[in-house]
Amino acid sequence: MKKLIFAVIAATGLTVSGFAGDFDLGSVSASDLKLLEESLPAVPVPAQPETFGLTRAPNIPSPALDMTIKLPFKALSDRMTDLPGIKMQVVDPSAPTLFRQGDHIAFSNVTVNYNGIEVEPTILLKPSFEGNNKLAVKVVKIDADIAFGPKSAFGARLDKDGLMEMVMTGLTNGMLASIDKAFRDNNVPLSAKNVLTFAYDRGSWTLHAAVTPGFVAPLLPGLISKVNLTAFSFDGAGFALSVKSGSAASIAHMPGYNLAMSDGLLDNFIFQYTKGTDFEFHPKGHEGGLKFRGDGSLELAGKIYARGVALNPSVYFRAAILPELTGPNTIKVRVERVDVDQAYGIGVPGFINNWIQGKVISSLINTLTANAALSGVMAARKLDERTVEITLKNSAFLPSFAKGAVINNLKIGNGLMYLGFEL
Repeated sequence: MKKLIFAVIAATGLTVSGFAGDFDLGSVSASDLKLLEESLPAVPVPAQPETFGLTRAPNIPSPALDMTIKLPFKALSDRMTDLPGIKMQVVDPSAPTLFRQGDHIAFSNVTVNYNGIEVEPTILLKPSFEGNNKLAVKVVKIDADIAFGPKSAFGARLDKDGLMEMVMTGLTNGMLASIDKAFRDNNVPLSAKNVLTFAYDRGSWTLHAAVTPGFVAPLLPGLISKVNLTAFSFDGAGFALSVKSGSAASIAHMPGYNLAMSDGLLDNFIFQYTKGTDFEFHPKGHEGGLKFRGDGSLELAGKIYARGVALNPSVYFRAAILPELTGPNTIKVRVERVDVDQAYGIGVPGFINNWIQGKVISSLINTLTANAALSGVMAARKLDERTVEITLKNSAFLPSFAKGAVINNLKIGNGLMYLGFEL
């Protein structure tokens, strides 16, 4: 999730480091400003309404996230036979091991070693949603054929209760071990038991699973206190899990998009990381923060303490940035404009506005293309003085249990950003 958020911020041009740490207007003297005034035509500053500074960002102040995770049966089938702690072999590699059968899920096409006998079970499962963060999987039927071993002893030695318990215990232990490995590989300071717990009822052949919603908070302080699993379903293609945080109940779903987040969520996140820096994200008495606009752009406003510039002014600005998805995991980010409200405590003449705008844009472009931390999750190339093309690596948008993800759709609306991705 942490990689997901940073990747989204980078993809939309909102690099925290670009404004908080790497922002540098250069060493400029009063004589430099005089030369600029002589060489540049005045650029009129757009008139600001009297309410400037009172219109606060974001459009949706409360943090909200709504995500649907689709888990295809094919991908799950591939992973199930690779779980540690259970001896399982696929009978026919060209056929699925997990698939829908009417109102149930069938688990078949494998052999399991049970008490030294190779058994080929066909298990019908009935998953159900028991409430927020709780799932149940009930075994409604099991048929088991001997695949290898003494047939005469098979009937006497087969205990369906024992077979089911072995399969369920093996699967759950394997899943937990797989999660632990994913956490270790991603340097996540958690163990699987911090996230997911299982309880198997041998008498009713029912596996109960519970998600711990607070595990996200230590990973992203100031962003999300907890996430809740709020719905579960399946169709012919696979499972669908709905995950929500904050006031996500008010977010309208859009076909083709399975992640939505409010500008209030990212605004709050950026605010946490800009405290104590030269970028004041919510300056008192002036507009500040992040805003997703209905025209598909986003606004970033605040105050920058411009060290190195003559007299070290505080500059109040508002930037308009337009992200556009041009291909899978490929996003073009263009800085449309930067409006400067004040510098040196006064309104800014046009030529200074033009100069500061260029410095802000170049700082953003340089951060996206040269920041070492961002290069680990994306590649960026400069298209022109205002535009960067970003290609996110699959690992940048990485739920801990997935091999990678590809963003196929991106849309910004009033207060909301929507993403469509495939695991």
